[in-house]
Amino acid sequence: MQRFKAFTLAEVLITLGIIGVVASLTMPSLIQSNRRQVVEVRLQKFYSTINQAITMSEADNGNKADWVSADTDDFFNIYLKKYLSYIKYDNKRVGTGNDYRLLYLSDGSAFLFDIYGTWDSAGNQTSKTNGGHFIFCPNSKDCIDGVDYGKWGKKQFVFAFWPNESAVSFKYHKNKGVEPYLHAWDGDEESLYTQSNYGCNPEARNFYCTAIIQHNGWKIPKDYPYSF
Repeated sequence: MQRFKAFTLAEVLITLGIIGVVASLTMPSLIQSNRRQVVEVRLQKFYSTINQAITMSEADNGNKADWVSADTDDFFNIYLKKYLSYIKYDNKRVGTGNDYRLLYLSDGSAFLFDIYGTWDSAGNQTSKTNGGHFIFCPNSKDCIDGVDYGKWGKKQFVFAFWPNESAVSFKYHKNKGVEPYLHAWDGDEESLYTQSNYGCNPEARNFYCTAIIQHNGWKIPKDYPYSF
């Protein structure tokens, strides 16, 4: 008679227990790694997509530094609408404060943006469109309620558009498209973290967090101050 070897019930239970322990130790790390990758991929894609749209728009509408619009809706309708692939444009003010609008993209991300000019006391526009802010959300649900400073650098990432600003504090934006926010940056990589007002740290306002990721090849660096 042949004798067949098999695992006992106890051995099976022990093996399953070991697998469970290993899974409990590794799953959080895998989940966090996946979330980081989603942020990295969608940030880079947004940067490429929005600037391709601006480049195409320039071919029809002239140099972006000369663009003029009355408000955010006017800017969208003239300079972006034809050149972006999107799911939905919410033309109602989103949240409070600035005149933000919300645009949903096909990959599940979205962005808030506000565009403004310079006006006199009589309500007349006295200059070209100065530009504005683009707040990108890798997951669109994080944009629905508008700008949330508590999410900056974590679920919302700050870009800016100031192609015709002449002040030296805007030098990293002049003649450029939509770039990670670098207003008033002194050019020191360390200050992207430590700058008291705009730096990427819990004591500041996290404007520069997007630039840190871009400067690292659109990869979240190991010393990034926030987890995902």
